[in-house]
Amino acid sequence: MGRIKRYRTALRRHHRSKGHGIHSPFAYSFVRFVLREQSPYYCYSDMGETRQAVIDTLRDVKNHPRVMSFKGMKMLFRITNHFNPLEIMQVGSCYGLTATCMLNVSSQSRLWLYEPHIDAFPVTGNVLAPYLDSIECYNSLDVAFDDYAQVVGDDAMPFVLVNSLPESADFEPLRQRLTSMLQGDCVLVFRNIHRSVAVKKLWQHLKQVMTHGQSFTNEKTGVIVARRSLNLEHFFLWF
Repeated sequence: MGRIKRYRTALRRHHRSKGHGIHSPFAYSFVRFVLREQSPYYCYSDMGETRQAVIDTLRDVKNHPRVMSFKGMKMLFRITNHFNPLEIMQVGSCYGLTATCMLNVSSQSRLWLYEPHIDAFPVTGNVLAPYLDSIECYNSLDVAFDDYAQVVGDDAMPFVLVNSLPESADFEPLRQRLTSMLQGDCVLVFRNIHRSVAVKKLWQHLKQVMTHGQSFTNEKTGVIVARRSLNLEHFFLWF
């Protein structure tokens, strides 16, 4: 969705984002107290300092990918904190910032990171350094997902974050992996829907093939909560 269209629908999205017209108890709670939660958390200041350090490091680097907003970091922390997954799968590094948001939730959590270009920006290694004991890094998407699937097992609900598609060839295998996950229970989070054609295409496909659960988006970030206990619903919001 383009910027002009987002502004045209802003009033309707903002109205529903306050809970008006949302009948599902889970959706109401998730929108009001996770996506739009305003209370501060203990780790926000550390996350802000980490983000500023990345910005300072990249100040003289030309044409570098955009640094995620502090608002986006706080929201990702809240989403992760709500589901509190012990095992997390991440596609694309985002300078390591998203990993810090999610791993700050629990010292027991572990991250499976697929990023074949992790050395492209040395700042990524600096950001991830304090968390290396909790991170497994991969340059193969298939190997990363195979290892992740073995660890998650049948009892836990997979939690996957897609920041970007590091390689153009990743689209089809990632589509297949995530489509398969949607047959059961899982949480899928997508960033940069409005900036990445591949991520947007992936997001739209997965929404179309959902048979249960709920999706939430502001057309920048998207969250799919595929629980078989939830009826199929899609929420277009302001957050």
